[in-house]
Amino acid sequence: MRAMLNLCLLAALVSGPAFADCAVPEDTVQVPDGNTATREEMVAAQKAVQAFDAAVKTYSECLQQEQESKIAAGADKAKTQAAYSKLNNAEVEKVQQLADKFNQELRAYKAKSAG
Repeated sequence: MRAMLNLCLLAALVSGPAFADCAVPEDTVQVPDGNTATREEMVAAQKAVQAFDAAVKTYSECLQQEQESKIAAGADKAKTQAAYSKLNNAEVEKVQQLADKFNQELRAYKAKSAG
C-alpha cells in the first residue's frame, strides 16, 4: 500500500502545470474490504485516497492553466471550456466514486471493530 501512496504522490508532482502536458492521475487505488481489513490497511487506503484527490486537484489546476492559455492564443472560448470541463469532471467523478467506496468500507470496518 505504501508503494501506491508513493505512486500517487509522484503522479501529483509530475502532473504539475506543464502546458499541453497535463498528466491524468493514476486511479489505481485499491480500497480493502472493511469486513476483513486491518487498521493499517484502512489507514493506508485513506492516505492513498487523499493522495489521489490531491493529484486530481493538481491535474485540474493544470487543465485550467492550459485552457486559459489556449483561449488567450485564440481558441474558441466556449468549445475550449466545454472540452476542459469534460476532462476535469471525469476525474472529479473518479475521486467521488473512490471516496464513496472508501467510506462504505470504512463504515463496515468500524461496525466490525465495534462488535
